[in-house]
Amino acid sequence: MRIAIVTMEVKGGHCAENFAYIKEQIEQAKKDHADMIVFPQSCINGVYGGEHFKDADYCRYVDSFNDKLKEMSQDIAIVWGNIKYRGRQLFNCAFFAYQGELIMRVKEKQSTAFVSEEIYSSLPIHRSILFHGHTMELNFGNQVQEADWNINLDARPFDIHHEQKLSGNVIYVNAVGMQNEGKKVVMMEGGSAAYHQNECVWQMPYGEAGCQLVDTKQKSSDEKREERSLLKLMGAAVKSFDQQILGGKSRWIVGLSGGLDSGVSAALLVYALGNERVIGYGMSSRHNSEQTKQNARTLADALAIEYHEGSITSLVDATDEVLMQYGYPSSEGLVKENVQARIRGHLLSTFAAIHKGVVVNNGNKVENALGYCTLYGDAIGAIGILGDLTKVQLFDLSHALNRHFKKEAIPVNLLPERIDGTIRFSVPPSAELTDHQQDPMKWFYHDYLVDHIGRDLTMKQFLDRYLDGSIWNEEIGAIMRFYHLDDPEVFLSDLNWFTHTAKRNLFKHTQVPVILTVSQNAYSLRKEIQGFCEEEAYQELLDQIKHMKK
Repeated sequence: MRIAIVTMEVKGGHCAENFAYIKEQIEQAKKDHADMIVFPQSCINGVYGGEHFKDADYCRYVDSFNDKLKEMSQDIAIVWGNIKYRGRQLFNCAFFAYQGELIMRVKEKQSTAFVSEEIYSSLPIHRSILFHGHTMELNFGNQVQEADWNINLDARPFDIHHEQKLSGNVIYVNAVGMQNEGKKVVMMEGGSAAYHQNECVWQMPYGEAGCQLVDTKQKSSDEKREERSLLKLMGAAVKSFDQQILGGKSRWIVGLSGGLDSGVSAALLVYALGNERVIGYGMSSRHNSEQTKQNARTLADALAIEYHEGSITSLVDATDEVLMQYGYPSSEGLVKENVQARIRGHLLSTFAAIHKGVVVNNGNKVENALGYCTLYGDAIGAIGILGDLTKVQLFDLSHALNRHFKKEAIPVNLLPERIDGTIRFSVPPSAELTDHQQDPMKWFYHDYLVDHIGRDLTMKQFLDRYLDGSIWNEEIGAIMRFYHLDDPEVFLSDLNWFTHTAKRNLFKHTQVPVILTVSQNAYSLRKEIQGFCEEEAYQELLDQIKHMKK
């Protein structure tokens, strides 16, 4: 049996365009003498419907494509995923059509942080398929039933912490590209594959679209399986966002500070879109070091992007003059730091308007967690492509980018060395808003808290491990010792700063740009209550740690 597996970029809400592509693939599969062609789940409208799925007329429109596909199934079996709308109820379905017969399976509700399925109704429809002497079952995701072949449709976003695992005889089909719902921006990971007796005999490279004709008689393959690459998947998502939302022609404006985050943003944009549409701007003040200014120039040169350099000092001074007109002294401390950040945001927005482009947001996940950004300053942007990555993950991504470009695109002086239990930076991370300023974050440790708390670890479990000493047997224990967090007083002081800083700045999460999510605990996906305090739930543990001896 010859099956055409189609890994397609499903464009959210572009039903006619998605259907045109599906129709083209069906015609080609017929020419290739395929017996069956399989498309991903939700391949007509995409996984998100938002407010449109409350519109009965729109739901009927999306549903109408099911009849069109059924009519095309005279000479080839067609399998696809789409909604079914009947009796004011919405069903998430998989369809099998052949020679006028239509078999449907309704997906059970299974909401995740990525996708809420509360809008769908359930219906216990289950019917096996007999096709060319094989019994087949329609499934979703990683479900497997007793059958000769399982046909598994998926619309699975990339999750850096979880990889799809399948067994048995399975034809697995997933989508690629960016899909979004408001501030949710996810990247479908693709990776469509064919499994025979638990062995993967073919797999589409992650993040890539295309059609592959697979013969179910094939029992094994010497083809090397491609690992999931964060760089490749993020590049594909950026490209998809750029094309779907911005039309694929806009210039991307990057504020290049000479630090790691802005450098990775610029390099990732060049990786995804090429260097002609990326423009870097250096906006130094009297607090910027020559080293970071040179880093920005070096990176722009390595990426071969257009680069402009100037100083914001005169604008900062002019702001002080205006403040004095209102009877205020010149700005100092945090006020002056925020003035600088907002001036840079103002300039970047102006540069973007001049070029009819957009600004990229450079914030990382730890900064998002702690609100370490200035609203209307460095918190602006069309999208934060690094907003769900910790600083540690950016270190790894930097090495991947340098390997791709075969040069030091990201200056290595921005990347830490870990030697004999120490963490050393040639150029420590800094916002450079005051002289000799360094970021207050304890890198690697605060990254650990942001990455794990709320995902696979509760605060109580973390404190229990500190109290019973088991934390020192883990890798994070060595990092905590480096920061002297084995001293209970230092540990509690830092934890108090971390938790209260995060809670105090939670309001910023609703105002920063959308971020490209790579995990189910992205801040854009969380349902957090501003002002909520759960400390009383583990206050007893904090008191016990307070009285521990070093």
